[in-house]
Amino acid sequence: MPSIAVLHVALDPTSGVWSVMRDISQAQVESGRYQAVAMGVIASSKWPAIYSEAFARLDLPRFSCKTVNTFGTAKFLWQIFRRPPIGEWADELMRKSGADMVVIHIHNAWLSGAYLPLQTAHPDRIKTVVTFHGVCMTLEQQPVRRWLHRQMAYRLLRYGAKLTSVDAGSLPLAERVFRIPPCRFTVVPNGVRNDPTLNAAKWLGTGELVIGYVGLLAEHKGWQIIAQAVLKLRAAGRKVRLVIAGSGPQEALAGSLSREHPEAIEFLGHVSDPRRNLMPRLHVLSLMSTYEGLPMVLLEAASLGLPMVATAVGGVPEILEDDVTGRVVLRSVDCLAQTIEELYEHPEILSRMGQAARSVHRARFELDKVAELYHAVYTS
Repeated sequence: MPSIAVLHVALDPTSGVWSVMRDISQAQVESGRYQAVAMGVIASSKWPAIYSEAFARLDLPRFSCKTVNTFGTAKFLWQIFRRPPIGEWADELMRKSGADMVVIHIHNAWLSGAYLPLQTAHPDRIKTVVTFHGVCMTLEQQPVRRWLHRQMAYRLLRYGAKLTSVDAGSLPLAERVFRIPPCRFTVVPNGVRNDPTLNAAKWLGTGELVIGYVGLLAEHKGWQIIAQAVLKLRAAGRKVRLVIAGSGPQEALAGSLSREHPEAIEFLGHVSDPRRNLMPRLHVLSLMSTYEGLPMVLLEAASLGLPMVATAVGGVPEILEDDVTGRVVLRSVDCLAQTIEELYEHPEILSRMGQAARSVHRARFELDKVAELYHAVYTS
């Protein structure tokens, strides 16, 4: 079998995508299977400094280049006309590592088509794998934008990229939006390494029930719904608190809410390694998204035995089974408030769900198992 080097690539990776790239790279290094594992970042001026600093600290071969700073779709379309040097990075990695071939693993989903075809001196020794971290459902109602995104998705098929998806739930939507049949994908879930020293807080029915939101602060994530549900419960005399961690377009609003309601809402901004630095103080994690892939934040929660309350979108049902590892709720303030109130009154339910969540993580989403699945894709 030829020796392999792996190069993970993304444009402005943040939040879950950044965590996936970082964690799977580390697991692949530790596996000893590869001549080298490297990361490459195409960065605009809007890529947050917290991520660029973390990138600089990685003990891996690293590649980077700059790109224009504009809105999302245009930023990727620009890559077609001013191609980033991904192929050159792969050539250099091959030369320095002595690998027979390089797998370029790109994490920008269908938008990754903008980078293809790769400009490389060794096209016969390069394999491209592209991971879909969910599909944006708003594209169904935006015909012009959908057409542009479909063209980039078509390039993946035209230039022979192998496709993976972090969840099976997004594949029917990928077929409707991009006309990519589900059979073209291999489902490889996200994963988190088990750490028995990390445990969620236990709700014993006294003090405050602490609910967490961790992730991008944007409308489609539904963090405001969680905030309004907590405020409603506080007004009814329930001792509940929301801790918000993240950054994004609505972080100013999150800060304003925490200042207006310090008794109920705490805003921390970006938290480095929230699984270690935040989740152990939480009793419940909530995510009220309109669309998702397989959210890393839920996998991290499950690995600590932290019960989850979320909407059943994308790959969420693959980790969150209703009344087993948490609760599935409709995307409304009233539904969420009613669910949280029930959990507030029944600590034994939260305890049972937390134990089940940890068991599901160990059985299906441990990081080494995910690395095995990707290796099978790389060598197929």
